[in-house]
Amino acid sequence: MAAMDKHYFVNGKLLTEESEVLAPATPKAKAVESLEETPEKLAPNALEVLVASQRFLAISLPDCPQCEELSAALAARGVPGSVFVKWNKANPEYAAQKAALAAHAGPVFSFPQVFVDGAYQGGYLEAVSKLEAGAYDELFLEEFEAKPLTVQKWVNSRPMIVFSLPSCPQCDELRSQLEAKGLPVDKIFMKWDKAMPQYQSLKAQLVALIGLTSFTFPQSFVRSEYQGSFPEVAEKLAQGQFDNFFADAFGVAAPAPAAVAPAAVDIAFDDDF
Repeated sequence: MAAMDKHYFVNGKLLTEESEVLAPATPKAKAVESLEETPEKLAPNALEVLVASQRFLAISLPDCPQCEELSAALAARGVPGSVFVKWNKANPEYAAQKAALAAHAGPVFSFPQVFVDGAYQGGYLEAVSKLEAGAYDELFLEEFEAKPLTVQKWVNSRPMIVFSLPSCPQCDELRSQLEAKGLPVDKIFMKWDKAMPQYQSLKAQLVALIGLTSFTFPQSFVRSEYQGSFPEVAEKLAQGQFDNFFADAFGVAAPAPAAVAPAAVDIAFDDDF
């Protein structure tokens, strides 16, 4: 039987020698293969790996004032500087890194850019807004053993603050009473929502401040001191215990003392009047 001719094909190309099939790739071939792994192609994967490497990630640049401000705000809450990864515009891969980040932030953005648990959070303004709303308190506690301070900061930053809930009749009643006295209730009331992801963390912080595990809303503080629930605050209002405070903190004049009616005078009449 005649020997069969063998034909070798690689990627659809007919090779003339068997050695071409078995021979290792030449340096030239390797160089051609490496061209397929450009920085532009590698950057998206590199960014996703970076984002997945830590629960809270802030991507920053050198000489970035907003990056420094966010760093200071995080440090004040016990968050270490290791959450920051600093890129450099002078690095060859920066253009590809920026393009990969633009897939999350959009074509125009500034630094820092923040990711939490793999989810894009936004830039400086968005991150600070969520930070001040307590959105990251539980994460910071779990990752860095950082004591949550959001509720305490709110209490200390306002002369009077009332924590309330939606669909809360007593909250609405207290708001009406304070509004009737001329107080800026929009600056006093802070409405929470049980549907907020951070609600349980905020409630736990409130429990720690007031020393009660069972309570109803509203909950009120005056000059950082706890005043009680609705019945206690309503009674203090009725007794005028806050009048001087309202005048001092909000410029609301204390009510004038009620006028006292003159005492009745007995009139004597002669018998023949």
